[in-house]
Parts: sequence; structure tokens; C-alpha cells
Amino acid sequence: MKKPRQSLSSLFLKQVPAAEREHIRRLKEIQKVHEGRPFHFDDGNLRIMYLNPKCMQSAMKLNAPDELVCAYSRTVMGLLMFHPQPRHILLIGLGGGSLVKYCYRHLPDCRITVLEINADVIAMRELFMLPPDDERLQVIHCDAVTHLQDNTYDADVLLLDAYDENGLVADLNTAEFYAICHANLVANGIMVANVWGKPSALTGMLSRLRQQFARQVSWTRSPDSYNLIVYAIKGALNQADEHAIKTLSDQHPSLQFSALQDKLLSLPLSADYADTEEELAALKLSLSTIMVPDANVPQNYADWKKQIGE
Repeated sequence: MKKPRQSLSSLFLKQVPAAEREHIRRLKEIQKVHEGRPFHFDDGNLRIMYLNPKCMQSAMKLNAPDELVCAYSRTVMGLLMFHPQPRHILLIGLGGGSLVKYCYRHLPDCRITVLEINADVIAMRELFMLPPDDERLQVIHCDAVTHLQDNTYDADVLLLDAYDENGLVADLNTAEFYAICHANLVANGIMVANVWGKPSALTGMLSRLRQQFARQVSWTRSPDSYNLIVYAIKGALNQADEHAIKTLSDQHPSLQFSALQDKLLSLPLSADYADTEEELAALKLSLSTIMVPDANVPQNYADWKKQIGE
């Protein structure tokens, strides 16, 4: 049996406050009612999806359901710096649909396909105010690995944001699956992965992505958690210049592209490593600068609520 996933900041949390213990107790009571399935928790203007009491999956403001509440999701949308006008986004992992809703509203010329393995998550889509399927949006209940072996998409963007109650889905973070993702992108497409884990695991993921995407891979840590957001470019690198960043910022004022651009890390495309171990060491060194204890990362639910303004 797999060990349950830790909360995003628990690697650096030394003592759980009494209020946090009470909050988790309430969540466990709700989980019992739902017999271990994903559940939602309403707190004032917030509606939150949990996979288990220690794994918050998505958060939504009831009075602004299309807003990207979590900073990691705003960081994911940094994809627009590389591909500002996607025609088709393929998203693996639905969750509470924060990214789907943002793209559906703010990218009106874009078609969105979502692959989600958990029927219980899909059943909550109305609770999280996702629009119904139409000519622009399709949510498919499937295992992404087997589905993409039988179906091919020409996506401009592929978003890999798949977690279960134990954390990252291992089958979706292999060299073989990254190759499948690469094959489902158009010539100048981009894959964006939201990953989480120990630096030793993250270095392996980055190395596999760099091998698949001809080293055109950048990464940054989310400002509000220890999630790593990775951008992998297929074909020629086409990052926005200063003028394009200004235009994007005017169109998407909540995304703060300039600040994100300044925080992107990568290894030089010209770097010639003697072997895989040397590359892994360079990746580990890069991650060591950002995967460190950070006072700006909330360590409990109350701190997180304060940070998002609730």
C-alpha cells in the first residue's frame, strides 16, 4: 500500500498548530461520509476539493469561480509566454477545473480536451461551476495512458496536472509517457507539467523531459507551495519578448508574466555533459536554489487563507 501524500509544505512543517489539527479532524469527518472518495469543503466564499484530508486538490471562490486562486495554477498559465494563442489545449487531470475554467473564459478561440480517470472527480464538475461539454470543451473519463495509445491529438498545449490521493501518478511521469505527450503536440507545441516531490525525484523528471524535448525545458517553483512547474518546448524555442510580455500582461493582469519570466531556470542549451550523472548533478544544483524552506509558503490552512485574501 502506498504511503499517503504529504501536504505540500509538510516536508518543512515541524509542529502542527491546534487549529490545523481541528481543521483536519473536520475534514476526516466529511471524508467518512464520502467513504474515502474525493469531497468538497465549503468555508465562507471558498469551495475546496480534497482527495483526502491532507491533500487539497483545488480551490475556488464562489463569487469568482473562474479566478485562479492558487499561485501554482497562475504559474502554469505562464505557458502563454511560449504559446500566446493556443487553438487546442489537452489537459490530463481535471481536479476542480480551475485551469479549464480560466482557459475557457480567457482563451475564447481555444478548444479544450480533458482526460480524467476518476469518475468521482468528474461528478463534482457542477459543484465547481465548470461549463457543460460543448463544441469547445470535452471532458473524457479515461486512463490517459491507454487513451493516448489509441487516440492522437494535435494539441498546441498539453497540461499534465495529474495527482491521486498518494501524490504524483507514477505512470504519467515516465520517459515512455513523456514520449506519448511529445507525439500529441504540434510542431511548436508546449508541454507544461505540475510536479511535486523530493529533489532527487524531480531531477529525474527534468532529465527525462530534457531528453524528450531536445533540452528545451525551463522550470520554476510555485510562489505558494513546493510544486515545480516545468515548461517543455517542442520545436523551436519561441519565448515572448518585452513587447509581447506587455501585451500578455494587459490581457491577463493576474498572471504577472514579467515576475515569472525573471524566475525561470534552465540549463544552457549548449551545455555538453559528459554523461547522465553529470547532467543530473547540474539539475540537482539548480533545484537546490529553489526547493528550500520558504517563509512565504503557508504551513497550515489558516495561513493559506490569509495569503489568498480570505
